[in-house]
Amino acid sequence: MNPFKIIALIWAVFTIESASANQVVRIESAQSDDNVSHVYYQDLLVKILQNTEAEYGPMKVETFDMNVSQSRGLQLLDSDVLDVFWAGTSQVREQQYGAIPIPLVGGLLGLRVPVIRQQNLALFESITEAEQLKKLKACQGSQWPDSDILAHNGYTLERVISFNLMYSMLRQGRCDYFPRGVNEVYAELTAPSNQSLIAYEGLLLHYPLPIYFFVNKQKTELHQRLTLGLTRLVEQGELKTFILQHPTTKDIFPLSRFNQSRIFELTNPTLPEHTPVDNRQLWWGIEPQ
Repeated sequence: MNPFKIIALIWAVFTIESASANQVVRIESAQSDDNVSHVYYQDLLVKILQNTEAEYGPMKVETFDMNVSQSRGLQLLDSDVLDVFWAGTSQVREQQYGAIPIPLVGGLLGLRVPVIRQQNLALFESITEAEQLKKLKACQGSQWPDSDILAHNGYTLERVISFNLMYSMLRQGRCDYFPRGVNEVYAELTAPSNQSLIAYEGLLLHYPLPIYFFVNKQKTELHQRLTLGLTRLVEQGELKTFILQHPTTKDIFPLSRFNQSRIFELTNPTLPEHTPVDNRQLWWGIEPQ
């Protein structure tokens, strides 16, 4: 075959593969069976991409089988291994990565329910002051903003590098409780391995911490697409409906179930100043507006 035709054929294949790659958004897979809430963000991302097909064309989501820390997962945006990563925000993260500053679950990530072993129910029912809880040990992600928030507010914690170890450590008694976002906890406790654990609703921790989609700052078109799609969902009321009806979050509601809960308020020193905590369309209180 003519060498020029060979080169042309190779280039054509390369072009087709590149075009195909551009139609895929790569995300991290769920790290363990406990991480049931992963499907919420994956489904939401699919909905956003479908909502913006008219402007940007079809795009599918693919999961990348991996088990890494949250900080490493964000770094994989820079190395082009992942295209989208979701995580609680912070000043540093918004400086390093492209955040889409629309809370994905109405700001409910910072409303934390302690997951405890059933045999410790009486212990937690006896807690009336934050100082009592501070003497117990919380399992928390070593690189999550939550760990810095808890430590800043004087809570004792065991920093755990990987999500798939946290519930295991709680079951083994290596920590006393695992504070989970109210949007996460009920789906996660349906995992067969967690049948000995309960969500103790009589006590909540609360701090402002939205979870955002993050992308590589150089991927401006993807950032624009996600921003457009999320903004549309908010304006059309579809994001609220998605939260209320998705299988992993619907059991949160009504939020009035927490009206009698004791709530310990924490400050978040890592929160960016422009976080939309006063926008009631984006940020829910104990009762959705």
